[in-house]
This record gives sequence, C-alpha cells and structure tokens, in this order.
Amino acid sequence: MQNKSGGLLSAIGDSFFAFQSKLQFFEREYLKKKGIDEVTPAEIKVLYMIGMSNTKSMSEIADELKITRGTLSITVDNLVKKGYVIRARNKQDRRVVILYLTKKSVSIVKDYEEFYNALIRSLVASIDEDKAIVLDEILRNLNKIIETNFYEKKEK
Repeated sequence: MQNKSGGLLSAIGDSFFAFQSKLQFFEREYLKKKGIDEVTPAEIKVLYMIGMSNTKSMSEIADELKITRGTLSITVDNLVKKGYVIRARNKQDRRVVILYLTKKSVSIVKDYEEFYNALIRSLVASIDEDKAIVLDEILRNLNKIIETNFYEKKEK
C-alpha cells in the first residue's frame, strides 16, 4: 500500500474528483432518461430538501443546502413559476415562508431518491459489510471535516 504522504493521497484525490464529475454527469443522464428536462439537478436537490423537511422555512432549507438565502430564493422563484413548489406564509409568523411540493414535483423527487438509493445499494452490495461500516464512518468524517475551516489549516 502506498503511504499517506504521496501516491495514496494523490490516488484518493483523483478518485474523489472523478467521482464528483461522474456523479454530476450521470445525474443529468438519469434525469434525461426519466424524461425530466424541465428542472436542473440543483433544482431537484432543492425539491428533495423541501420534500424531506415538510415544514422548514426557506432559511432553514438554505442552511441545510449550504447555499445563500438569495440563491434559494431565485431557485424557488423558478420552481414556483414551473409549478413545482408552493410558497406559504407561516400563520404564527408572517415573515417566515414555508415551502411545499406540488403533486407535479413528488414523482421527480421520488425518481431522484431512486437514483441515489440505487447507487448506494450497488456500492454496498459490491463490498463486504465491514467495509460498508468503514465507508459510513469515512463519509461521516468527511462531512464533519467539510464543515470546518480545514482549508485554512497549514499542510504538514
């Protein structure tokens, strides 16, 4: 096995970059095959979060997606115009906007979820259970690291 300081880091970096690129490409391909061409993968992620959250405000959804409220607002405006989202004011606090999926968007969210579930099932089926447990730990750690200022730390 290569050491962490050289070739292994490079190989992991290359694999990670290739995965990100391929994921975006195959997301778009999958959506095309399903006949979903009116919404972008980024818009579908917003729809997915709205569907998962059920009663979260726009601010909470923006925070979860790690996008600005302005970016979410523009995306939601487009989704409302296309008939995929309904905006409603919170009855207790009129300043808070709650987002809901329309019937039109529910099947798209299910298709998106199907894509990711199939990908994860395929991955887990291709490795031993102990490796799947390690993979889960790695992904949890990666999520923790990405939420820190890791990129500001000096490399050793």
